[in-house]
Amino acid sequence: MELSGNLKEMEFSQLIGLIAHIEGILDLWKLPRKRTAQLYIKRRKLRCIRVNGRFLDGLQSKAFLAEMATVNEGVFEFTARQFRTPCKTPLNWPLDRILLSALTQADERLRHSDILPDPNTRFRLTRLANPQSSLFLRAACDLLEREQGANAREIANQLNLPLDQVRYYLHKLVERNKVAPAE
Repeated sequence: MELSGNLKEMEFSQLIGLIAHIEGILDLWKLPRKRTAQLYIKRRKLRCIRVNGRFLDGLQSKAFLAEMATVNEGVFEFTARQFRTPCKTPLNWPLDRILLSALTQADERLRHSDILPDPNTRFRLTRLANPQSSLFLRAACDLLEREQGANAREIANQLNLPLDQVRYYLHKLVERNKVAPAE
């Protein structure tokens, strides 16, 4: 089975719903920021995401899916075929749950866009923070533990994440008293 089209005509979430139960590779190109991507799907699970030839880690994969939940530009082609999982550490995420999570997060990020922290505000971990409690904290821990802390721009650059995604994570962590503005 092959399926191709344009993300202007079919939302990413609808596309994933159509192909979730089929083993194959979803190719995406003409994405924002001139990116290409491949999603490897097997047994209703997302095995790997490769963007511009590089496999994404878990945190980057979540950010990519959250971004794709709101994108309406790009071209896709899904090819149903068996494959060997090409990444070293497969994600093995259930597609239905990760898609729901990405859509919820994208919606919440859009709703809170006017109250997300300034990209230059510096943050530090609080005593309540458990760096092992989330992928983001685990990845950003070294930056947030520094005496001067870190701002969203530094974290986004270091972790190769979209700036607004990092601002959203910091906003959620401030709400939970896990990070606070550095003084």
